[in-house]
Amino acid sequence: MTTTVNDMDPRDASQAELMRTGHQTAAHNRWLAAEIQDALDDPRPGLSFDEVMVALDAEIGAAERQRAADRSRAGRHVTSSAPRQR
Repeated sequence: MTTTVNDMDPRDASQAELMRTGHQTAAHNRWLAAEIQDALDDPRPGLSFDEVMVALDAEIGAAERQRAADRSRAGRHVTSSAPRQR
């Protein structure tokens, strides 16, 4: 017979959930540490904040234009949004 969380004593279920959350947190921390190390080890030159923001603004603008075009083709009127604030 398999015991599920619903079959457990509430204190045991709570403890099991805490352990599961702890394991998920530890796994996320390992993943994040590896991502950060990969970024630090990347030999490519870094980008300035302004370069990143220009690239992101272009991507966001393209996505917004595509969304407006998709909605327009679907027959829905799209109003333009206010400029993004930084």
